[in-house]
Amino acid sequence: MKRKKIKISAIIKYTLLGAYAFVTIFPMIWTFTNSFRTNDQIFSKVAVLPESFSYVINYEKILKENILGAYWNSFSLTAVTMVLLLICVVPAAYLLSQYRFKMAKWIQSLFIIGIIIPRLAILITSFQNFSAFGFLNHKYPITLCYAAFEIPMATFLLIGFMQSLPGEISESAIIDGCNSFQVLTEIIIPMSRNGIVTVMILAFVSIWNEYAYAMVLLSNKKFHTLPKLLASAKGEFFTDYGLQCAAVIIAVVPIIIVYIFLQRKIVDGMVAGAVKG
Repeated sequence: MKRKKIKISAIIKYTLLGAYAFVTIFPMIWTFTNSFRTNDQIFSKVAVLPESFSYVINYEKILKENILGAYWNSFSLTAVTMVLLLICVVPAAYLLSQYRFKMAKWIQSLFIIGIIIPRLAILITSFQNFSAFGFLNHKYPITLCYAAFEIPMATFLLIGFMQSLPGEISESAIIDGCNSFQVLTEIIIPMSRNGIVTVMILAFVSIWNEYAYAMVLLSNKKFHTLPKLLASAKGEFFTDYGLQCAAVIIAVVPIIIVYIFLQRKIVDGMVAGAVKG
């Protein structure tokens, strides 16, 4: 009887997991399929496989739209932002997780408040500030906004991860003569590698997909990022859905590749950061 119950529960569990996997994966398969189809074919029926994989006109069109320049803009902005993010987040998380002082909880609360503030709520203010400082249509100043958006969540996650590290190791290092900077660089950062990778991957996905600020603050065509290029595939009176699907596939390929190679570290970082003490 017990074995029967276990089998039924296993069947239910794997059925639900299979349904969830299908719901998650199908939109990507559908998008990939439609990238090889025309509008007439897309509207006529839903297909898992295209009529012909040799129909690559959509990819040829999107490759003519300065796709390499958009890739470079997205990659360079993301890379600079993640460097700024690391410089700010790692020392802050180390200070708030390893040291006890009166304002520590209040400072952590400020990071939590920063998480719940919508980014679009300060878009107009950001535009006004960029205009006042002459930063509009300059490529890299926008990374200051990107880093500021990611700092609250990244710091919050990394604090939880660093608090799970054994405190005895840091104490032993201090007794042996290490200063705070040496403890951070030689002990805390190596032990927090999975947590840092997790934070960086989450930030990478967020920055790579950012559209609104790039649209407003970088209107110059030579600074177009991949999300802006994706939006340009839609016309004012006509939408080429096959072209848009091809643009989506090209845009998400880097994210998929990064996740495939780093998925173990992401899971390890999330699990380790969820356990304290």
